[in-house]
Amino acid sequence: MYRLYHHPVCPFSRKVRLHLAAKNIQFESVVENFWLRRKEFIAISPSSRAPVLVDSDQDVVICGGHVIAEYIEEKEDIGRNFIGEEITQRAEVRRLQSWFDDKFYREVIKFILNERFFYRYFATSTAPDTEVLRFARKNSESHFEYIEELLETRKYLAGDLISLADFTAVAQISLLDYFGDINWNHYKIMKEWYSIIKSQKIFAPLLQDRLTNIRPCDWYSNLDF
Repeated sequence: MYRLYHHPVCPFSRKVRLHLAAKNIQFESVVENFWLRRKEFIAISPSSRAPVLVDSDQDVVICGGHVIAEYIEEKEDIGRNFIGEEITQRAEVRRLQSWFDDKFYREVIKFILNERFFYRYFATSTAPDTEVLRFARKNSESHFEYIEELLETRKYLAGDLISLADFTAVAQISLLDYFGDINWNHYKIMKEWYSIIKSQKIFAPLLQDRLTNIRPCDWYSNLDF
């Protein structure tokens, strides 16, 4: 039995949820406000970061989206391997996973989340900093252009089959979409790719996510946006 500690605003948690759904693995969902550093949560996640997967069958706790993904693929020999069967495929999936979990998060998502969500808990201001939001949206342009460049020759980011690279990317992009921080008219190729993944059954729980007192943009849950 798996128990997943996660939060809708955490892109790394969203990736794990997509991955588990794609593997058709059932789990107990526990929404954790990880920034509050709850004592019981720190006991299983000393860094107080989400996601955390508890595998009661093995009596083990796995912390971090990337580590959880590797653990699931090594342990659960069911369905397709979303990291890849060949060594070159795995290298490309891991490269892109790192790109979005590290570079894209650092340059874009971190700023958006701070200004759209976390400022309510940690800042003295009563509204997002528009200059920071403008900076993050500007940073996102080169990333979106790179996504479109990849998709010009591939059906999905790492090749012809959907993979953890796609789960990692859409987990973060869907947060930007929630807040309405993407002008989809400028990125037609990326929009088509996102729409394909968004319309799949595994994505449905993410479309149902709602943040307290923050409504998603009008098209967030619309499959034909």
